[in-house]
Amino acid sequence: MTTRPDVQDDFLHMLIKNKAAVNVFLVNGIRLSGQLAAFDRFSILLVSGSGSQLVFKHAISTVLPVNGMGQVREPTEVPVTGETTDQLRRRVR
Repeated sequence: MTTRPDVQDDFLHMLIKNKAAVNVFLVNGIRLSGQLAAFDRFSILLVSGSGSQLVFKHAISTVLPVNGMGQVREPTEVPVTGETTDQLRRRVR
């Protein structure tokens, strides 16, 4: 069995390494802003001027870097509609 890349962990590690400012949108529509300090399997630690917040991942809808940073690497999705890898890459970019 081959291991799949963990896109979520790669993305969050990149945000921590680059000390990127992020907007975290929760499923109820609330926006939290700050800098990602740490994460584990179930939560993220978001630091802002008002202190630290532990946010559970099940409550998160979207994590968006404020500076609009691009992807860390090429998309690794597997086409499910019969598209070739090249067709998928053109669609994603």
